[in-house]
Amino acid sequence: MPLVSPFENYHEVFWDVEDEPDPGLTSKTRMLALPAVSLATLRYVSAPADCLRPLTRGTVTEASMRLAKWKDNGARLSAWEVAHSFQMLYFRGPLSRGARVPLLGLDLIRATDELGCEGLEWYCDVPTTVDAFDFQTVRLKYALERYAPTLEP
Repeated sequence: MPLVSPFENYHEVFWDVEDEPDPGLTSKTRMLALPAVSLATLRYVSAPADCLRPLTRGTVTEASMRLAKWKDNGARLSAWEVAHSFQMLYFRGPLSRGARVPLLGLDLIRATDELGCEGLEWYCDVPTTVDAFDFQTVRLKYALERYAPTLEP
C-alpha cells in the first residue's frame, strides 16, 4: 500500500500552479507592533484540508495547508506554538532552534493570512478606538493595517 501524503491536494496541483508572490518574510516583522493582547488572542479558522485548493505553490501555501491539517487532526495550538513550529520547520539555522521569539514564524503567520489559501483566516482581539479596555475581534490583516501600516516606497 503506497504512502498517502497528508497534503495530497497541494501535491496534485504543485506543478500546475504559479509560484506564490514574494511574501516578504523578515525578522523585522510587523507582528511585533500589535498590542500584546492581540498576539495573545491570535487564532485561526480553516476549512478542512481536503477542501482547500491551492492556487500557488511555496512556503506560505504549504504552511497554510499544514495549519488546515493540524486543525483537522484536532491540534489545539496557540499562535505562539504555531510560530515556533514554523520557525523550526521552515527556517533552520543558528537563530531558529533556540529562538526565544520566533520572529520568522510570526511573520509566516502574517503571510498565511495575507497570501495563504482561501478558506484560512487569522483573527485577533484589538482594543476599540473608544475604550482601550473594550475589545473587538478583527482579521489579522486589518489589525496590522491599524497598528503597523506598511509604508509605500
